[in-house]
Amino acid sequence: MKQVLFLRNYLVLMLIIASTPCLAAKSAKQQTEPNELALAQLDGFALGLTEAEQFAGVVLIARHGDIVFEKAYGLRDENTEDTNTITTRFNLASAGKMFTAVAILQQINAGHLTLDTTVGEVLADYPNKTFANTVTVRQLLTHMSGAGDIELFGVENVVNRERATTVADMLALHNTRAPAFPPGSQQIYGNFGHVVLGRMVEVLSGEDFETYVTTHIFAPAGMQHTAFLDCRTDAADLSVGYVTVADKRQKNCATLPVRGFPAGGQVSTARDMLLFVQALNTGKLLPPALFAEAIKTQHEFMGLGFFATGYGPGVPMREFRWGHGGNADGICTDIRTYMETGETFIVLSNRDAPACFAVANFLHKQWKP
Repeated sequence: MKQVLFLRNYLVLMLIIASTPCLAAKSAKQQTEPNELALAQLDGFALGLTEAEQFAGVVLIARHGDIVFEKAYGLRDENTEDTNTITTRFNLASAGKMFTAVAILQQINAGHLTLDTTVGEVLADYPNKTFANTVTVRQLLTHMSGAGDIELFGVENVVNRERATTVADMLALHNTRAPAFPPGSQQIYGNFGHVVLGRMVEVLSGEDFETYVTTHIFAPAGMQHTAFLDCRTDAADLSVGYVTVADKRQKNCATLPVRGFPAGGQVSTARDMLLFVQALNTGKLLPPALFAEAIKTQHEFMGLGFFATGYGPGVPMREFRWGHGGNADGICTDIRTYMETGETFIVLSNRDAPACFAVANFLHKQWKP
């Protein structure tokens, strides 16, 4: 039934578009202008996913920093009648790793370390000496350190979540563990490496991680609605994600860290994330040369803490993009910027993946620059 409704709504939308001369005319304008037909098709696609209960959230599209599309979809909380709005805050999941990357790159810019600094040169008391003496900042940022994941997710790790309330506590969960493979030899995505980076930021700056990121990233970027917020907080502007545990729907606090940490989980709005993108593009947070290196592909899909995908021989320049996505129980996020076209797509959702990625992928394929 939901699929039938989706198809019906989509076909109705296409008929409206086809019968509206101004849209057809504007879609034929010069290629540098936003394509209203493509934006209308995107809206129809997102509406269909929402009707099928696969998507709820906010979609923001900007070109060269100017917002050309912004809309909220679905319920803020599936157990209430509250709907998402463009000012709703969403858990960023792993998209928040970009904040950790910026923080460590700021330390590099300040001359406190380099990309080739080892963990042990900053964290002198790191217990596993093989890890401390061989793993570098560059390898941590590119997921080539063998650091592995962190046992903070899932109902089975509730005790760890209750005990590990600081970055130092989180580090202690696995800091006796050796690299899973010779550092630099493989690339396996994980969360613990960013906890190591977060602790390095604390030691180098003398500030706790939350204070550092709030002061040196959120504030200069103007991100007034972005924060480290306890997911159990009953805030009217905070989206609520759910997970099924033992055949019962529960708030996703049951399986996730209760607040953001260096591997992600901060809360933000779509407009704040656009401010973050703009702050990076304009040099507010990092010198342009260092940022350009960070969003250059270092290995496979990674730059220096940013997804840097679509690169390589034979790949059109239009496909070059940087950003980060993330997903967890009741969360799906995708923030990406295409450098050649100036497109920035931000999709924040309080539904499970992969619907937000489908929405983020949709427009770039339709929108001819």
